[in-house]
Amino acid sequence: MSLDETIEVLGPDNKPSSHSSEHETAVVQMVRDLFYRARDSRRPLVRQWKKWYRTLNNRTWAPGASWEPNVEIPQMWPIIASMVAWMTDQRPILSTLAGGTAFSPHNDFYDTLSKDMNAVLEAAFVEYQEDAEITRGLWDVATYGIGWQKTVWDATLADGLGDTTFRRVDPFTMYPDPFARSPKDMNHVIEAKIMTLSDVDRAWPGAAKRLGFANFLEDIDESPHLLDQSITQTAPRAVMSPPAAGGSTSYQFTRRGGSFEQNSREEPVVSVLECWVKSHSATPTDDPQVMQVSDVWTCYVVCGNVLLFEGVAQDVSGHRLHPYDRMVLFDTGEMYGPSLVDFMSSPQESINRIVSMIERNAMLHGNPIMAESPRSMSRGQRKSNRPGTIIKANPGEVGWIQPPQMHPQMSVSLLGYFESKLESISGMSAIVRGFTSSGRNSQGVMDSVQDAAFVRIRATLRELERTLRGITMKKAANIAEFYTEPRFMAIIGPDGQQTRRALKSRHFYTPQGQDGQRVPLRFTVLADAGSQLPTSKQARSAEADTLYALGAIDVLELLKAKQWPNYAIVAKRVMEAQAANGQSGGVAAPGKRERARA
Repeated sequence: MSLDETIEVLGPDNKPSSHSSEHETAVVQMVRDLFYRARDSRRPLVRQWKKWYRTLNNRTWAPGASWEPNVEIPQMWPIIASMVAWMTDQRPILSTLAGGTAFSPHNDFYDTLSKDMNAVLEAAFVEYQEDAEITRGLWDVATYGIGWQKTVWDATLADGLGDTTFRRVDPFTMYPDPFARSPKDMNHVIEAKIMTLSDVDRAWPGAAKRLGFANFLEDIDESPHLLDQSITQTAPRAVMSPPAAGGSTSYQFTRRGGSFEQNSREEPVVSVLECWVKSHSATPTDDPQVMQVSDVWTCYVVCGNVLLFEGVAQDVSGHRLHPYDRMVLFDTGEMYGPSLVDFMSSPQESINRIVSMIERNAMLHGNPIMAESPRSMSRGQRKSNRPGTIIKANPGEVGWIQPPQMHPQMSVSLLGYFESKLESISGMSAIVRGFTSSGRNSQGVMDSVQDAAFVRIRATLRELERTLRGITMKKAANIAEFYTEPRFMAIIGPDGQQTRRALKSRHFYTPQGQDGQRVPLRFTVLADAGSQLPTSKQARSAEADTLYALGAIDVLELLKAKQWPNYAIVAKRVMEAQAANGQSGGVAAPGKRERARA
């Protein structure tokens, strides 16, 4: 059944038809068809992802003899680690502005709510450690070429009041529309999760009773990890089988293609498909010939042949979109962006092979292969390549095989060539990563070299800002919609300010109008991850020194740029002392003024 036919079965506005069984069957069939189509089209890419993961984590060699020197040098790992560290060195700044009518008497009220929203977003960023989710997403982008973040409303946060946050989603579990070139083109997106029955029942109360005990495991792509039993492929997941006869309550598990020696006591797991489908609705206007058309995202949660949940986006969240935001290294017009590990895998593998060959040749020189005649007198004697050893043999019947000669200079030059290609592909040269150059360059030259190398990093930071803008928009909508209970929050701002803020019931709703209706506010969002600032910390410090000398910034911004410990408290003491002495906080230091006069 096609997507359009399924929507017709659902009825107008994607609501269930009168035949609930037909409706559930149609939805389950639709979701599974979309999942199979997206999974099969992405399978070749998944095989490449697993190869890139093994290359990044030094698992390129297949198991061989114990004496074989399978050398693996993590040349690309420190490069990618440096890039992720540079991109997360500056803390993102999330700002919102509530929309209002020009010259409205409520503009001051809207400005106050905007400040409250900024404080709530800042508190959530610190409280729920959302910076760690950004770091994990950047590693996914560098490794697989794509990263996903999911904005959710978690009812367990804020002491049971619930709060909104975003979390990194494993790219292996995301199945976007295979015909889409960008998130804007997606007509559906599926997240396939492996969950325990207790987790399913916690997320959708009553689901465990509806599922009963059955095998609901789909063939879902699983991400590799360091605990894999095999280097070339991930270990098969346990598949649930019916319980044993005789009323036994223990669960039995079997492997795909084999069986365990004894029963496992683990909790049974099932596959859950969370599918978001885009349709449209048409609303009549005052003009009978004009219809207002808007997109409608509907969520379907399917486990096996059971429909666990169905709801329109505006009914389950404060926004009208699906909860996912994509991030890529560079937006090249495709759903899956370029992967640094993919580009650097070939030079990395060549480096490993060359170093292994050099070590193997050195081992042959140190302990060469012995050749002897079948009629030699030394047969039956135990021989080893040890200085001072004497063996009896006929002339010319025993000898060491000379290992092949290698060109040392050519080997070293070839290694240097591949290392330079890794730096060229990533844009992270040795100087940028903290190594000292051989020449005597000035600090200004070094800063210029680093700033030029960080052009690619700033381009990726702009992609991160677009992702954070979508996340913040959804978080602000959830906060405005679901902050319906009074809250008292302790907030530590980015400048170290310690404030406490009380939020009343429906704090972010519009003022009481003439019709008596109050609706949640909508906010314009700005996300700044540092794409417009110098990426080098030394360059930012030097720029702050210059601006402070010109009187363009105060001592607070100066110490903030230098990341001085307790800079807010120190700046407050300095500004109080300057005010007591009648000095201005933006005037240059006496030493600089004297040098200027000279």
